[in-house]
Amino acid sequence: MAIKFDGEFEVPRSREETFAFLSDPQIFAPCLPTFQEMEMQDDGSAIVKIRIGIGKIRGIATITLALEESDQPVHAQYVGKGTVMGSAFNLVSGFNLEEIDGSTLVKWSGELKMFGKLVALAGGLIKPIAKKDIKRLVDALQKALAPELAEQASG
Repeated sequence: MAIKFDGEFEVPRSREETFAFLSDPQIFAPCLPTFQEMEMQDDGSAIVKIRIGIGKIRGIATITLALEESDQPVHAQYVGKGTVMGSAFNLVSGFNLEEIDGSTLVKWSGELKMFGKLVALAGGLIKPIAKKDIKRLVDALQKALAPELAEQASG
């Protein structure tokens, strides 16, 4: 099962600051809404653990995430392989940054491919839940990059 995703958002930071945040898992991973833990590896990859839930099925996804492409401060792409509840998945996700009057436009996209028991058990529930979780993840990153905008929206 493959799930493609993309979108964009603007943050009031320079392209260099935004790139530094999004290209370092030690900075962005703890901002993820269901973050559990992370361990950096000698090769520069990160093992990230996040909570996952599909209906009453709950578990921890373990992802080995590596920055495969990096063209600072314009583009980066991550490749990940992981496991969750007896299933495996592959992830490719990246972003392109454009300067806009002192702000940065973040254009992100990716694809998640899942295989195994979870796909067989949860089937059609996976896509809508994955898309919702990806939106929560992107919203959390946007909020971390622009906390002043989040405060204005809630106040």
